[in-house]
Amino acid sequence: MRVSTHRILLFRLTLVIIFVLAFAFSAISKTQRVKTPNVSGTFYPADKKALSNMIDTYIDNASLTIAHGAIKGIISPHAGYIYSGPVAGYAYKSLAGYDYKTVVILAPSHHYFLKESIAIYKQGDFRTPLGDVSIDSDFAQSLMLENKYITHQPEVFDKEHSLEVQLPFLQRSLKNFKIVPILIGNDSYSLCQSLASSLAKKIHARNDILIVASSDMSHYHPKIQAYTMDKHTLSLITQFKPQQLFEDARQGASELCGTGAVVSLMLTLQKLGITNASVLKYATSADTAQSSQDRVVGYSSIVFAESKPNNDLKKGAKAMYTDVQKNILLKIARASIVEFIEQQTRLELNENDPVLLEPRGAFVTLKIDEKLRGCIGRLAAEMPLVKTIREMAIEAATGDPRFPPLRKEELEKVSIEISVLSPLKQMFNIDEIEVGKHGLLIRKGFSSGLLLPQVATEYNWTKEEFLQHTCRKAGLGQDAWMSNAQIYIFSAEVFGEHTK
Repeated sequence: MRVSTHRILLFRLTLVIIFVLAFAFSAISKTQRVKTPNVSGTFYPADKKALSNMIDTYIDNASLTIAHGAIKGIISPHAGYIYSGPVAGYAYKSLAGYDYKTVVILAPSHHYFLKESIAIYKQGDFRTPLGDVSIDSDFAQSLMLENKYITHQPEVFDKEHSLEVQLPFLQRSLKNFKIVPILIGNDSYSLCQSLASSLAKKIHARNDILIVASSDMSHYHPKIQAYTMDKHTLSLITQFKPQQLFEDARQGASELCGTGAVVSLMLTLQKLGITNASVLKYATSADTAQSSQDRVVGYSSIVFAESKPNNDLKKGAKAMYTDVQKNILLKIARASIVEFIEQQTRLELNENDPVLLEPRGAFVTLKIDEKLRGCIGRLAAEMPLVKTIREMAIEAATGDPRFPPLRKEELEKVSIEISVLSPLKQMFNIDEIEVGKHGLLIRKGFSSGLLLPQVATEYNWTKEEFLQHTCRKAGLGQDAWMSNAQIYIFSAEVFGEHTK
């Protein structure tokens, strides 16, 4: 009887030990599956609230003026947040309203040489001060089965920051997403092609996947030299030339620390039929952190999106607005001017046409006897078009610093012209400019100048003369567009009281 009791007690004790060990191993296993942050407290704040506030500020301060279709990929920089965060905010602000289930992050390896392989982290979570982000292990495993070059190499991620710094931005921009962390080198175009083929096959027709390429641009050149090199790089990206981008990077004509990541992103999207790239923001460390202009690092935010029919007017293209809608806008402009000059009040707007209630930028131009009498506009699409027209008409009549306020006796003599603008598109090759179709905006430092498309036609300017006069409008030298200037093009639908 005693032996039996002893055996029972021993058996129970054994079960308890097994349970405790199983629980301990489970806890250890779970801990090992959580990738702790490498640069929390250095590249970005370790405090949750401080980090959230910093990212939200960068995103809130980003001003988006470029329209596009559904976003399939972005390029975002990866330096310390005080340097690259203000630029990264643009890419992540563009993701507002999207519901991605999986985010594939392509990033360079700064500490391990990856020549014949692509490193992936296949399961577990990545931790940041904002919480844990889970890995889409099914997607990661399927990539490994599909591609022999993609292997689980967790040690490659141990010190890496390029992938990690994207996570807090993603956490503040998206909800309920998983990640596929991938590190790739810059030395093999064939590896980029191989990765792109595998990604395109797995993504196929899914609309809930985003690809993020993490990359800074030129490193430690004087600001003007950095701008020239980065301008060339951005031109290759927007013209969608991944192979030339890779070759130019190898030869030193371009600098992207994430060349392999960016090229792989472009090749993947190209296979999926996406070849539309838009630069949302470019800046250097001298711009964002007021650091030395002698040794700067370049940063850019770029989106890759489905083609979307835009409102750029091409020769023979259908007009944006019907004659009825144009008449409504012209009547609003005139009535707004009359009411403000005669009564110092603003016209009450009761328009319910949804087309005219869309946010659009626009200019209102006033002329008397074909001579300019005032011209004021708003680039950003921040308010309904009818309200933009009302406000710009009043400003053109009373707030153009080049002219005195319009007098009551001039109301019958003045003619009104409206230019409704398409979104801005940053340009990196002047061959993109079409005189007669495009207007120009040139920014350099704190100076900016804009000329509408019809101005170049009216004066019969060449492309170069159009650029020169836009620089003069900005108060710059006529050749300022050639170096370290941001050039944007846009189109406009122009109509007036006598030219509808």
